[in-house]
Amino acid sequence: MPEFSQQSYPRPPQHRRFADQLVEYLSESGACADPTLNQSKVSGEPAVFMLQLQDEPDRAMCVFNITMNNAISESNPTMRFSLCFRGAPHDQLGPEDDAAVAFDLLHDMQDFNLTAKQSVLSCRRIINDPQLSDSNHRWHSIDTYEAVLATPI
Repeated sequence: MPEFSQQSYPRPPQHRRFADQLVEYLSESGACADPTLNQSKVSGEPAVFMLQLQDEPDRAMCVFNITMNNAISESNPTMRFSLCFRGAPHDQLGPEDDAAVAFDLLHDMQDFNLTAKQSVLSCRRIINDPQLSDSNHRWHSIDTYEAVLATPI
C-alpha cells in the first residue's frame, strides 16, 4: 500500500530527480557529455539525453524506461532504468565500448554516491539486450539496471 500523508494524497516521491542525478554521476565519471552543454555540439564522448534519443549527434546515450518500485521500502526504493548507447553509422564497436564504460561504473557497485545528496546502496545490470541497428545503420547497445537507493540527504 502506498504511503499517504495526513492530507490523504500521496506524498511526492523522494527520489524524483533520480534520472538527473544518474546523468550527473555518469557525466562526472566520463561516461557521457556534461548534460548542461548543447548536446548537438558535443564531440569526443556520447551526447546525453533523457527519455528520448535525439537524431543528432550520432554518438549518444539516452536514459529511459525509468521506474520506481517501493513495495519493499518507501525510503529505499528500487529504481529500474535503461541506458541506450548509439554510435556513428556502421560503427558496431563504439556503442559497445561506451556501454562498457557505464557498466564499469554501475554494475555490481555498492554504497556509492551519485551526487552529494543521493547515494546508491547497490546497482546491477539485469538485462543486456542484443545490439540493433536503425535505418541509418547506427548500432545501439541497450542495458537495463536496477539500483536500490539510499534515503536522500
